[in-house]
Amino acid sequence: MLPASPRLLVLLVFLAAWMGSGRMAKAADGERVRVLYWEKWRGFEKDAMQAVVDDYNRAQDRIFVEYVAVSDIRTKTLIATAGGDPPDIAGLADEMIDDFADKNALLPLETFTSGTAIVAERYLPVYWDMVHYRGHLWALPTAPVIGALHWNKDLFREAGLDPEKPPRSIAELDEFSKKLTRRNKSTGQLEIMGFLHSEPGHWPQIWGYFFGGELWDGSDRITFDSPANIRAYEWVQSYARDYGPAELQTLRSSFGPVSSAQNAFLSGKVAMALQGIWMANFIATYNPKMHWGAAPFPSAVEGSEPIALANADVLVIPRGARHPREAFSFLAYMAEQKPLEKLCLGQSKNSPLADVSPEFFAHHKNPYIRMFQDLAKSPKTVHFPNMSVWQQYRFEAYNAFERIWLLQATPAQALRDATERAQRAWDRERERRNRVDETPPSPWIGRAPVLLIAAIAAIVFALARREHTRTKALTAGKPARANASLVKGLLFVSPWIGGLVVFVLYPITSSVVLSFCDYSVLSEARFVGLLNYHDLLGDELFWTALKNTAYYACLALPLGLSTAFFWALILSSNVRGAGIYRTFIFLPSLTPLVASAMVWLWIYNAQYGVLNHLLSFVTFGLVHHVPWLKEARYAMPSLIFMSLWSVGHTVVIMMAAMQEVPTALYEAADIDGATLWQKVRHITVPMITPVLYFNTILGIIQVVQVFATPFIMTKGGPTRSTYFYSMYLYENAFVFLRMGYACAMAWILFLVILALTGLAMRFARSEA
Repeated sequence: MLPASPRLLVLLVFLAAWMGSGRMAKAADGERVRVLYWEKWRGFEKDAMQAVVDDYNRAQDRIFVEYVAVSDIRTKTLIATAGGDPPDIAGLADEMIDDFADKNALLPLETFTSGTAIVAERYLPVYWDMVHYRGHLWALPTAPVIGALHWNKDLFREAGLDPEKPPRSIAELDEFSKKLTRRNKSTGQLEIMGFLHSEPGHWPQIWGYFFGGELWDGSDRITFDSPANIRAYEWVQSYARDYGPAELQTLRSSFGPVSSAQNAFLSGKVAMALQGIWMANFIATYNPKMHWGAAPFPSAVEGSEPIALANADVLVIPRGARHPREAFSFLAYMAEQKPLEKLCLGQSKNSPLADVSPEFFAHHKNPYIRMFQDLAKSPKTVHFPNMSVWQQYRFEAYNAFERIWLLQATPAQALRDATERAQRAWDRERERRNRVDETPPSPWIGRAPVLLIAAIAAIVFALARREHTRTKALTAGKPARANASLVKGLLFVSPWIGGLVVFVLYPITSSVVLSFCDYSVLSEARFVGLLNYHDLLGDELFWTALKNTAYYACLALPLGLSTAFFWALILSSNVRGAGIYRTFIFLPSLTPLVASAMVWLWIYNAQYGVLNHLLSFVTFGLVHHVPWLKEARYAMPSLIFMSLWSVGHTVVIMMAAMQEVPTALYEAADIDGATLWQKVRHITVPMITPVLYFNTILGIIQVVQVFATPFIMTKGGPTRSTYFYSMYLYENAFVFLRMGYACAMAWILFLVILALTGLAMRFARSEA
């Protein structure tokens, strides 16, 4: 197994460069400068921005903006920037700004905005503040978002509540929720929840704001475990205690994606939800007959100004952009009231500007647009903290929410654990930033991989020289033929050697060097010695991921081999229709992992899954609605059971080995009166032992590197019960861009696999 992070990075950089290679400085339609604009939007949001881009292109003849819809824009923009070929403009989310800025991936905009009308007074304070970080302006807001309480008026009416009167306090919200909650009369299962904190689940860290809490002190300390936040999450946990985590998870498993007709709020399974202004678009598309309302989310603080969370899509100029001034020309255009309001109207969002035209309200499709715009002006409206480790903080907040929601920890304990881990990440990031500011990069770091390759080549050459000397001695002083063969052989394999050095050896040696460095891809590496390895030993998530991986490997590997051996034994006998059975066993192993994961997501669905229906039928209704992937005690066994789905390749190899066993041995055993078990134990197993050990070694390598299945099906949850080593490595490398840390993890994984493989081979030799 080779450390994958640097090799994958090289591949991604190459792809990013290839994606941008078709860009030309001049447009084909004259002397206009072509500005490449990457944006994440698709559908009607893309159409709205495309209309604004078209207006800009028609309004002048100097610049042509080319809009390109890009998925996973964060990763691709970072990789393209690292590869030296970024777009001229990128559309990011506001919470990405700080991370990009700290990684030296953005151009500050002050030099461009000087002397223009782009000033603080032009924007609402919450949106102007979110695009600033460490004293610099890094982006301009375009399409903002504000969250508010949405309620289903029809369900209010059915529950005997005034459909025009939303709850005005947390206590009233709880009272309304109890009246709106409904169970199935025959089964007693929850059918409708009045309110659910986990729906839609976009902002698990937000609840403290409604109790007067904060997420940090604005500079050094993370305050997720403050008394106000603890009170908020005690309120969150009260719902789980009242209804039971299993019932709530079962109900949640019937919810569809936010942008679908199966959305919990749109389908009437949740009567009240904290949603963004975008919900009006989904209602108009998927349930236009729905009667609904929107109002500020109630607060636990008496007499408080309305509280809301604000987000925004923003435009940035990546560092290394070919046409930064032309790019800013488009950004300045997007800061004007008319094009910005056209975009927000097309996407049915509120405006980030302090002054809004009457026409904007008159033509807006959301009937509550004035409420949303006023909510954005509220002095209590907040945005995500301006810190570059927000991604890690958010992951910790989500994990804390799950632990609280599933009654696995008290709010005080869960918030304290999350705060400690997020604080360590924040302290480490500030140390890294200081190191970058104070320590010059070491020139030898870039040369070290080449020196290591040279050392490897010298060792190989020395071994070849020694072998050549032995050959010369054996050929009685006639070395000419041996020399000729060596030269011809080297010339013959030279293309392969070149590819090996460039695409394998160089990434491997680079990963060795980078494992001793602080390296974020976009900044030069700084040597830190054994700091990465030291931090890993004290990293709680590292040990959690390692423990989960070991648990999975210790069960999935022997179960997989046993299952494959069983099927191979059955199919090797003269069973009627054996060819059909072999096809059925082998076909799942040909199915792509993503497709298999999606199929098993439906099999494991608590409400509609085949497995639960089968269990309900077999147990006469005693077992039903088991949340296989939503509860920690079931999630890992479910993934292990699913791994048996793809043993087809192993079955084929074992069948081939079994068919090579001499039939005379079985015939002799039959004459001696041996039972089937005795023949399997004393003949089949010993004869195919080399194949068993071969599959064991392959299995060790596969199970220790498991990634795709849990990444798709559980995202490492619930409460990190399926969070595997390779997932943590991936997040460090490509989400947090802590590439040095990820390289250290890759080499530890390599050593673990090497040790396990060595033990397996030694055991095989001792049994031979």
